Amino acid sequence: MKRFACHYLYVSADGCYSKYVVELEDNGRVGAYFPLKEELSATQWIGGVIIVSPMHELEIYSGEKFADFLQRAMQETETEPPVYAWHIADFDLQKKEFTMESRLVRL
Repeated sequence: MKRFACHYLYVSADGCYSKYVVELEDNGRVGAYFPLKEELSATQWIGGVIIVSPMHELEIYSGEKFADFLQRAMQETETEPPVYAWHIADFDLQKKEFTMESRLVRL
């Protein structure tokens, strides 16, 4: 099991949670997510944005707006898809948009 904490967690395209922890099972799928209320052992603060998505493969398209990316990332692929956590590195938190250096990493 691994835990990652971030500034913003998106589990839908409609909004986000602030200062949350994502807990991953040994197979890399999201097992749980919950508010970061205190320092937790074995939790890595990676900051920025994490999105929870049923997509096994995902990328940021050149010039893509963040809202469009979220809509695409949240599309369901099966009736009960596994759920993965993706970290967006080098994301503009104030403007909530991608930067030229933004990159996506599956946790």
